[in-house]
Amino acid sequence: MKTTIKTLLAGASVLAGAGAANAANLSFAGGWPPNSAPTAKIEDYAKAVEEYSDGDVTVKVFPLSLLSFSEINAGLRDGIADVAGNLLAYFPGEYPTLNMLAEFSELVELEEFAGELSSLAFTGAIMEYVMNDCPACMDEMSAQNQVYLGASSTTSYVLQCAVPLTGTDDLEGKRIRAAGAYWSRWAESVDATPVSMSVNETLEGLSQGVVDCTMSNTADFVNFGFIDVVDYVYVGAPGAQFNVPFTMNKDSWNGLSDDSKAAMMRAHAELAADIAWVYIEEGRAGRERAPDMDIEYGPAPDDIVAMNRQFIENDKDAIAEIYNERFGIETGAEAATALTESLSRWTELTKDVDSGEELAEIYWDEIFSKIDVASYGK
Repeated sequence: MKTTIKTLLAGASVLAGAGAANAANLSFAGGWPPNSAPTAKIEDYAKAVEEYSDGDVTVKVFPLSLLSFSEINAGLRDGIADVAGNLLAYFPGEYPTLNMLAEFSELVELEEFAGELSSLAFTGAIMEYVMNDCPACMDEMSAQNQVYLGASSTTSYVLQCAVPLTGTDDLEGKRIRAAGAYWSRWAESVDATPVSMSVNETLEGLSQGVVDCTMSNTADFVNFGFIDVVDYVYVGAPGAQFNVPFTMNKDSWNGLSDDSKAAMMRAHAELAADIAWVYIEEGRAGRERAPDMDIEYGPAPDDIVAMNRQFIENDKDAIAEIYNERFGIETGAEAATALTESLSRWTELTKDVDSGEELAEIYWDEIFSKIDVASYGK
């Protein structure tokens, strides 16, 4: 009898241990501030992970407290946090291929792709390419002890100005805040002066006349208070979008069961969609408020839009050359072609989307559901 009881207890202990091994309590280092719309979507993501994993995986969100955006890459690599939105543009040497791909977001300003929902298409196109057709991207992630779990994109960058622009001639000599390499190249191409300035410093820069315009996405128009100091918003230039991958510590990922990994994939399809969609909503809210603030908000002058599209046609080849010279990447032209072709398909897939929930289903069906979690991220 005692032998039977001991056998039963031993079996129960093994089962309990197996359950514990499959369970995980994860941390998400959020670089966005508390009470911001992206943070609210990350909180929804945490709930989704727990729901889809039947409680085997939980996520605690630390908004702007565990790691800042500049600390996230090292923090994830070293296991200080498990998951985060990782701004790879801060780490060009570690992620040259992924940053090159992100710069191709300029393609959405071409006539066949341009529109309010272009960020939804680019998000789908870049995720699909990275997760299925970019071994170099996987190698860059693995070298940082991380796994790529999708991404999201801001809305397109527009000119938000304290001074009027009636055409390309008015851009000459203007001091324009640039958020990265693409926007600096753009400013130099029109004989403006690009000013490197963090988004947190830009409101003061505009109000004090340090810069005449900022190149920023339409959601930042409200989120960072530019609505209080600019008088003009010109849509259609310079374009491009900031792409934010969601990455996970590789050891944490591979410590999960395949079922838990599948649950994470389902939740990440929703997170990618929700963050992209909330930027759309916030951009719309800013556009609606602009008339009440006596702000001229509309399309950029035709010659600026035309110049912008010609710049992009040339710049997509320049990107490939720049990354080849700096990092020895030889796949730039091939990637530009692949993303251009993919954007056609994704523009069609997302053109009628009217909610984050609808977008999440598309991302799940087209990308995340097709990933073999047993081998992904190994």
